[in-house]
Amino acid sequence: MTTSSLKGVLRRFDAWIRNWARGLSGQLVLSHVFVAAVVLAFALGVAQITFRTYLVRHQLEGLKSQAVTIDQEVMRPFFSGSLTLNTAEVLIHLIQGTFADRVYVYEVPQAPAVIDIPNGNVPSLRPSSQALAQVFVAGRPYRATIRGIAIIGMPVYAGPNNVAGGFFVESPLSSASSTANSLTRLLLFGEIGAIILVGALAYAIAGRLSGPLVQLRRVVAGSGRSRVAPNRRAQEGEGPAEVQALAHEFNRLEDRIETQMNQLKREADARDALMAHVAHDLRTPLTSIRGFLEAVQDGVAEGDSHDRAIEVAWEETLRLQRLVDRLLKATRIKSEGGPMAPLSTLSWVKKTLERVNPVLEQHQLSLHWVKEEDGIIVGNEDYLVEALLNLLDNAIKWAPAGSVIEVGSQKKQGHLVVSVRDYGPGIPEELLPRVFERFVTGDASRQQSSGLGLSIVDEVVKQHHGRVRISSRPGEGTMVELVLPMADAPKDLAPDA
Repeated sequence: MTTSSLKGVLRRFDAWIRNWARGLSGQLVLSHVFVAAVVLAFALGVAQITFRTYLVRHQLEGLKSQAVTIDQEVMRPFFSGSLTLNTAEVLIHLIQGTFADRVYVYEVPQAPAVIDIPNGNVPSLRPSSQALAQVFVAGRPYRATIRGIAIIGMPVYAGPNNVAGGFFVESPLSSASSTANSLTRLLLFGEIGAIILVGALAYAIAGRLSGPLVQLRRVVAGSGRSRVAPNRRAQEGEGPAEVQALAHEFNRLEDRIETQMNQLKREADARDALMAHVAHDLRTPLTSIRGFLEAVQDGVAEGDSHDRAIEVAWEETLRLQRLVDRLLKATRIKSEGGPMAPLSTLSWVKKTLERVNPVLEQHQLSLHWVKEEDGIIVGNEDYLVEALLNLLDNAIKWAPAGSVIEVGSQKKQGHLVVSVRDYGPGIPEELLPRVFERFVTGDASRQQSSGLGLSIVDEVVKQHHGRVRISSRPGEGTMVELVLPMADAPKDLAPDA
């Protein structure tokens, strides 16, 4: 491998490490390893102190046991005169050969040592004045560790409360320190292995935790792309409960987006069809108006023909105005909210029925008000009149000549239900779920419709915190109900059908 290729590999590896460390998996692993390292380092320090303290204490206990042996076997006979100096030194040498320590024997605290048995492993460390005073004056054993040396001092009694002398046994703590260091190194190696194990387990756990999030991120990244392929869904049964809940909410959002996009597509298709329909509807009356006006202008139409040309041009102009007004009204109701005020139901329904009476006569239809219960609602009268007019207009378009259109208004569970029923051909079952969408029309060959009437009704009722119910059977007619909350009634409680 060349130097340049090796550098490229190292750069890619460094980039991967940096990206991984910034991610959730890397953060989890590093945090676990950091916590484990801190805890184990603290445990290592405590263990080292514990080892050293225990070993030093153990060595002091052994040194004390040695001092007791020297006191009983050598020092008491020596200070009582039973042993000579040479014999005492020989016995101490024998004991020293077993324990490998240094021994100082004093008859008087301030005088030089009577016996000084050296040891190459123990540097010369004469007892301090404090140690001598505690042994000779207080008559108590002395115990200390100074500069890596364990010291035990013992008084020698010639009788009760009579200190005849004293001696000190010194031993290096190097063995205890060495043992403590060895144990600490072994513990350190074990902790390093434990940290590696923690890192591996944390990596596995982090992968299990971050895996669903990574998969969810990929799904989110792909959700905004082309919708040609089937919609991708996040897996809801993997990862912690929070991740599963997030995946569930994302899938719900994806379903709503899909529904809205399908609706927008249908509206776009319907809008294109409407534009073609509107263009046709505009072209036909405009052509008629232009033809008749040209005939009037050129003097071709005279007498009755002249009056008929003006009449037709006027009718076609009114037809264009109605079409434009319907489009503008649908846009205005969708984008604006009108002022609300208390409103009598009977007043609102009567005012609307008066406006359709002339049209009923033209279509040879009769109207029957089935129920006339009054109630007070808070609403915009102009919008409500427009909504009810749209329902009556649809009923008039589809009701067969000589039939009856039934209107009802009744109170149910704190709500006012206004219904319009016709006995026409009904609405096809496949079209029924979409009748409130904008630009959706029925059989265009039987009526001229912009597809905005029921969408206006639905929007007006929603603005009044109500809802629209529609039921229809082919050949039996259609009934549409406006369910509106009465004044001081709960807005979220609608009566059953």
